[in-house]
Amino acid sequence: MAGLQLPPVQPPKRFPFCIVWSPIPFIGWVLPFIGHVGICTSEGVILDFAGPFFISIDSMAFGNPARYLQLQPSKAAVVAQAALQRSTEAGSTAEQGVAPSADVSADPMLAAVSREWDQLLQQSAGAYQHHNYNFLGDNCHCFVSHFLNAAEYRASRWNMVRLASEMFLRARYVAFGGVLKTWLPFCIVMTIGLYFGRLIFLYCWLGLLGLLGGYFCLYALCSNGRASEDAAIC
Repeated sequence: MAGLQLPPVQPPKRFPFCIVWSPIPFIGWVLPFIGHVGICTSEGVILDFAGPFFISIDSMAFGNPARYLQLQPSKAAVVAQAALQRSTEAGSTAEQGVAPSADVSADPMLAAVSREWDQLLQQSAGAYQHHNYNFLGDNCHCFVSHFLNAAEYRASRWNMVRLASEMFLRARYVAFGGVLKTWLPFCIVMTIGLYFGRLIFLYCWLGLLGLLGGYFCLYALCSNGRASEDAAIC
């Protein structure tokens, strides 16, 4: 299981087993660590919580991803265990009634993992089609966290703060264009703001950064302290 050869990433549209990230216009120009995330199927199709009661498929809300983080499905306990069980059952593919994709059919274990991953992702998407959208409380990060918790990825509790931190620190850029898309608007805004506003602009920016940072840290603490299953998904 640990030696699975995952399908390659094929920007700008196909990111198998990946979390993808794109900057949000205006907000991301001032706070570049804030962005929009989605989670991908085994074939790289992007699903993202794009608005109230709406899961966008293969059309990310704020354009093509600028960054991505490919996950290891073998570290998703629920997916790995179900795949191992199904791989030992004779005729499991026929029972599913779904032929594995061309990219994974050469590896029966990867095919089994892909089926389980996609089924669990469909369940998470179905659940979030009944969620209203709240930028500060129930957003795209919560949708991805819901899936990661359902999959028991790395046996951890995920929430939007942890997910945002992982993406900001570990995600790879989609070529040099991803770097420009992420940082060029921020550099332009900061240069203009500091030139004309000087210390006033800097203090305002630091104040906004502190307010949002404080809110999300408090949110993470409250989320980790809740015992209910609903709290654990975000």
